[in-house]
Amino acid sequence: MTQTLPKSSLSRLASLRGVPFWAQALALCALFAIVGVAILGDSRKQGDAQRQIAIANVEYIATGDISELSQAKDIAYRYYGMAFEMPLLLAERGLGLQDPRHIFLTRHLLTHLFFIAGGFVCGMLAYRTLGSRWVALLAMLMFLLHPRLYAHSFFNTKDIPFAVTLLIALYLTRRAFRRDTLGAFLLCGVVVGLAINLRPFALMLPPMILAMRGLDLRQASGGGERKRILASAGIFAAAALATAYIIHPYYWENPLRFIEGLRAQSQHPFLENNLFMGEIHPSDAVPWNFIPAWFAITAPPVALALGAVGCAAACWQGMARPLDALRDREIRFGVLLLGCFALPVAVAIILQSNLYSGWRQMYFLWAPFCLLAAVGLDRLANNSDGAGIWKIGARLPGWVRGGRLRRTLAYGAAGIGLITTLAAMAALHPHQQVYFNALVDTKTPGALGKMYEMDYGSLTQRQLLEYLLARYPDDTLRVWPENDLARVLPQSDRDRLISLENPHAADFYLARDSLGHPLFREHPLFRKNSQDYYLHPFINVMDILEGPAIHAVRGYGSRVAYVVARDVDAYRAAYDDVAANGTSLARSDFDIYAYDGALYYLSADCPPPVSSDADFRVFLHIIPTDPADLPADGREHGYENRDFSLEKRAAFFDGKCIHRQPLPDYPIARISTGHTTAGGGAEWRADIGLAAQALYESIAAGDYGKPVAQSHFDLYLRDNALIYIKEPCAAGDAEARFFLHITPADPADLPTASRERGFANLDFQFSERGAYAGDICVASIDLPDYAIERIRTGQFVSGEGDLWRAEFSVAR
Repeated sequence: MTQTLPKSSLSRLASLRGVPFWAQALALCALFAIVGVAILGDSRKQGDAQRQIAIANVEYIATGDISELSQAKDIAYRYYGMAFEMPLLLAERGLGLQDPRHIFLTRHLLTHLFFIAGGFVCGMLAYRTLGSRWVALLAMLMFLLHPRLYAHSFFNTKDIPFAVTLLIALYLTRRAFRRDTLGAFLLCGVVVGLAINLRPFALMLPPMILAMRGLDLRQASGGGERKRILASAGIFAAAALATAYIIHPYYWENPLRFIEGLRAQSQHPFLENNLFMGEIHPSDAVPWNFIPAWFAITAPPVALALGAVGCAAACWQGMARPLDALRDREIRFGVLLLGCFALPVAVAIILQSNLYSGWRQMYFLWAPFCLLAAVGLDRLANNSDGAGIWKIGARLPGWVRGGRLRRTLAYGAAGIGLITTLAAMAALHPHQQVYFNALVDTKTPGALGKMYEMDYGSLTQRQLLEYLLARYPDDTLRVWPENDLARVLPQSDRDRLISLENPHAADFYLARDSLGHPLFREHPLFRKNSQDYYLHPFINVMDILEGPAIHAVRGYGSRVAYVVARDVDAYRAAYDDVAANGTSLARSDFDIYAYDGALYYLSADCPPPVSSDADFRVFLHIIPTDPADLPADGREHGYENRDFSLEKRAAFFDGKCIHRQPLPDYPIARISTGHTTAGGGAEWRADIGLAAQALYESIAAGDYGKPVAQSHFDLYLRDNALIYIKEPCAAGDAEARFFLHITPADPADLPTASRERGFANLDFQFSERGAYAGDICVASIDLPDYAIERIRTGQFVSGEGDLWRAEFSVAR
């Protein structure tokens, strides 16, 4: 794969008067580090789930309590590798960082510096393999100047560290085979174990490395050499397995959990929608070309072309010279690079892996591909001879075949391509993660956004937050959806931002364009989630997101993310519509209506929540007419529990709030709802009888005739029931206990326990027998079947006496 070339003027220029290549590479890394520090504040933060997993692992190591890991709802949570997250957490705690901005900027800096270190390793590996400084420097730049990887290098602590660790493992693999010492294979095994900890895809390395070592064994000339090869292979395998085990605390108690972990991560149950080539694909059913296509349309064109040449060269060498491929370690290493690039793609296609977020999960492919691109550049620049397809160089004119002009053209084309990529990154800053190349339509405004997901992580929404903060410099801003992008903003800005889980409590909606895409609205996964945001026929969050934006972030003429201001007039109209046309069921701290097949809660005194952590919990118990209609988990209690958090579900505006709670399909007898304090007391309560509503309407229509008695409540007799009606019914009117004493015409009809006092005691609480119908109290009590002479009833307070009393004769 290598050949010694005479020094040209280009190589002498690259050598910079004898400065070693590693020093040149370090100088380039220092330049990248300076730029990275300068733009660190522009970086976008994603969720800190990985950090929380690291915290759980540290707590397990410190206390021995594994419950947080073992009981996590997401089974893959406990198996995520901590080889990079643990050092980040230790650095955070070692520096004593407390402010979220400082924590995440530090994480971003360390992750980015590790990415730059990967560029250094890429350059060193290309130089050691190909012997050309220019090729190695250009390979280093190709790795560092992939726009999407560069953007992710600040915040992605999963995919970027694995890509870099894979590069280090490849470097140490080549070093181990060249030095052929036990120590070199030991170090190689340790780094391969780190890579396995970060991503199961690294399991492809040990078989390939051991297979290469097996070829060495076949070529060994004596018993001593064979023993050394076997020993080095054993040390490598043991080091890889031991490292993967030692740095993963969850495996300590039971190493066999590793197998379970592989299964959990390869069959991750997480489902996400992918907008790909204009169609929606669930993550567990993506087309076979999902990864190849995403890789091709988001790679810098010059690197893509050179990588294709390098892949062809590696394939040709392996097929045209199979014996040399078995004997020559450099050719074998080229085949190893090709395997590291092609094998994971083939496995993902064959196993139909759960893939989402573009090709983020396979960013590590870029590491071997850059080395193959270096091979391709070397073939174009430095090889005029060769075999097979490479003999085309011999047919070129002598002034081209001579080498100097060809090298100038090859390096110049590669350099211009990288400069073009750098210009595109500068134009997209700070959103390089939305980069696409010329293989897709980037010219037609709006075309790209209809075909591909442009910003799966909604990272561009930070720019929307910055816009709102600048436009409303003195206001507190409530935004939806809940996100943590603001955590890297200065404290003064964070204090003015309230990020909410509930869209109806927000003033502004942040959205990425594909969320409003009609295809997403029709997809069952998305439609199911959108029902959580339905409030009223006038209001649907999905419709709001398709409204006019007050600001947008664009890329390639397509809208990537945008912000919509809430239309308060729509909420006012919804509130007035329910109040005017709904059926009033109860009036308490909330006015409760039946409307549109649902229960609505309205209040004119309802300040908006200050954060998503607030939790004003409302209980809602639904009692069916037929207990058999209850769900299985509600039959023990006799009601269906539909408790909810007001802050997370209600709409807030103008000091008012409105909330919709869907009702079940089965016939409902009563509804009990309200809010209880931490001590269990009721701050407010409403007992709503849907049957009571019908009963009152019947009485109001005259079906029950005149009341048999009138006092604090009007009393009616109908169908062997005593009915209590009060209109209007103020708060507290029905709280005191009711007494009901039945005197029979024949004392012998009394139960034995009641004969001594001469009447049957049917005392009750209103909540047991009554319900509200708007601002009316209605209670209905079934009377005994025997003949009744007199009825005494009323309300009393123990120790204080009767509040009111009514007594009347019953003629029957």
